[in-house]
Amino acid sequence: MNNKTIIHILSGLAMMTSVACSRDHLYYETVGREKVQLNIDWSKTAFSPESKGYDDDNRLNGVTIFAFDSINGRLVEELPPNANYSTPVIRLAPGTYDLILINDSREELPGIRFNTGSALGDFKAYIDADTVYTDYPNYLAVSAVRNVSFRPEGKEYFHDMPDEYFRDYVSREINTVQKAVTKKINVKVYVKGMNYCKGMQPSFMTGLSKSVNLSTRKASKETTVYAFNLINREFRNSDYTEAMLTQSFNSFGFNGERLKEGETFELTLNFVLVDNTIHTVKTDVTPQFEEWYKEHQIDLDLNLDLDIDVAFEVELPPASPTPPEDQNQGMAPETVPWNDIIQEIIL
Repeated sequence: MNNKTIIHILSGLAMMTSVACSRDHLYYETVGREKVQLNIDWSKTAFSPESKGYDDDNRLNGVTIFAFDSINGRLVEELPPNANYSTPVIRLAPGTYDLILINDSREELPGIRFNTGSALGDFKAYIDADTVYTDYPNYLAVSAVRNVSFRPEGKEYFHDMPDEYFRDYVSREINTVQKAVTKKINVKVYVKGMNYCKGMQPSFMTGLSKSVNLSTRKASKETTVYAFNLINREFRNSDYTEAMLTQSFNSFGFNGERLKEGETFELTLNFVLVDNTIHTVKTDVTPQFEEWYKEHQIDLDLNLDLDIDVAFEVELPPASPTPPEDQNQGMAPETVPWNDIIQEIIL
């Protein structure tokens, strides 16, 4: 074997060794998981500090999200309450969903029931009782986000070793605006002959809705009776014969179509007079609701958070106090203690 042959053999071995030792770079496999960020605007609700109805004792604590299948409308998942109520980031199984967003958690809304067994079109917040005495619906703000899609997890490969096997990323952001579906009712009754009244028994209002559809924000045509204690008393003259009685409570408002069809709103007040008789006053306040609805049509289209004020005047009949010797002969009607609002009386 001559030198030339030996050189060729050595060169070939060197080339083979070089090729064998040259390997492709190792790429690292990960799984990408798509997420969606919801940008929630609460400025049109009472949770905004700029709102007229803002209550520092009832601050917003979070957001709860109900995910419905966009095809069959059934509830797929109720996500745990998220303390990040402005920009929550969510991930769901592959599919397309319609989302309903509400304030806080269900535990923080004890006066409201949710029929989660129903399809999205019938998903509502409602009151159980036919007459509501104490469990008024809590303040509720809602928005709906339609057709939110999530793709299956996908494998990805990186040149450098990633920190974790799963790579979560926000694929898109969706804006939504929360709007109130409850209405505060403010009842104001100016009473003449207040000196003849020793107390109040529960008052009642008819015509208000029993529920609200959360996908459309429309109050139901089905109504319930709201009971309340008209006990906030503010005297308006120096001899305590005239006073303004007030009370406020939350409701699901009223159905505008039902109002046009002839729904009536009746207010029943039960005054306990000093002679222990009950003086009942019933009044039709439907015209006030009609006027409110007419005046606020533009505001309602803008979904502003507006109270409903109901006001009228009552004059009580004269009554003489029951003599002490007669007070034990019968049971005196029960009354709720007054909550007197103190103001300076100008003499």
